[in-house]
Amino acid sequence: MPNQVVSYQQNPPIADLYRAFMDGFSDYMIRFDIDEAAFEAIFLVRDQNQPSRSVVAYVDGRPVGVMLSGIAHLDTGWVTRCGGLAVAPGYRRLGIARELMRRFDEQAEGTRLLEVIQGNEQAFDLYDRLGYDVVREIVYYRSVPTETTATFATVSIKELFEQEYPKAAHRPIWQRDVRTTQQQATLVRVTEGGREGALLFRDNVLLDVFGRDEDADWLLRAAGRERPVHLTFTSDRPAFIEAAEALGFVKDTVAQFEMVKKEET
Repeated sequence: MPNQVVSYQQNPPIADLYRAFMDGFSDYMIRFDIDEAAFEAIFLVRDQNQPSRSVVAYVDGRPVGVMLSGIAHLDTGWVTRCGGLAVAPGYRRLGIARELMRRFDEQAEGTRLLEVIQGNEQAFDLYDRLGYDVVREIVYYRSVPTETTATFATVSIKELFEQEYPKAAHRPIWQRDVRTTQQQATLVRVTEGGREGALLFRDNVLLDVFGRDEDADWLLRAAGRERPVHLTFTSDRPAFIEAAEALGFVKDTVAQFEMVKKEET
């Protein structure tokens, strides 16, 4: 192994991205049992990791490491995300992960963003050494049956961009932010009495909730009215986490840290 030369390629073939990803995450805390088409649909299309910004590490022609990356321009400026970093067993502790992250930082614009699963201490320590700071926690829930007397109306998705995002007090995570993923979504306006809010869905995933903290319980009851939905909340929205817990929503055992490295000046 010490005599083997590691080479790196940006914008590699998707087949190499897939192989490096699957090998690198073969012993991960979460098992990925997906084929190449599903990998492309989930990690490249849905999560907007762009092959042109991603890098694969090779040893003797074999893809052994991968860094997935995407970039978006939001109200706060440019955000560049590392959407996946992995090195295959047997090729770790050779500096490959650090070099992949160096290349990520080198090409990034604006704020550098990534997520790490809580309990993945090796990855956390790497990001910490590279200057990334935890800004908030990410937690996941599945709703239980709820009841509501609120009124619902599907509205134009334009209202998401013209009304909801501009006035929102919170910042969605990358994978749930339609401005970054550009994925099809449905915006539902919820009203009852003098209360109003909005729910953003993609199939059975509740991408976002727009409304006042004091209406968190009311809005989450509305979200789960028809079928179980998957929800994501961040620790800077404690009212919604408390409401989810009070309603008996099922919390996932997996949680993440969102980590950020500010633009270097």
